[in-house]
Amino acid sequence: MTDTYVRLVPLPVKVEGVTLPNDDGSFDIYINARLSPARQQQTLEHELRHIRRDHFYLDMPVSRMERQADGEELNAVLHPPAGMIPCFASETALAHWLGNLCTQLGVDLGNI
Repeated sequence: MTDTYVRLVPLPVKVEGVTLPNDDGSFDIYINARLSPARQQQTLEHELRHIRRDHFYLDMPVSRMERQADGEELNAVLHPPAGMIPCFASETALAHWLGNLCTQLGVDLGNI
């Protein structure tokens, strides 16, 4: 699992949480200290879903990433931005990405 550091900090009222990737592959999650404990937990779970779904390394509209982090299952082709090499936090994340890409392209990995 990737190192993740969670901090409670006062943020603007409309900002519930923010996650920032670090150069070493770890993540800093900032949760609004002004939220109720229950809402802080929900926000943390939301931010962790961003990390698990590799949203920081995908070329996908932010609105789709937010919907996924809210728990909605979306069928999306996962491509890195032009000129970027995809980076995955684990072999499991890479396998998930390849599986989704093969499904989108209609490729059966069993025949390779």
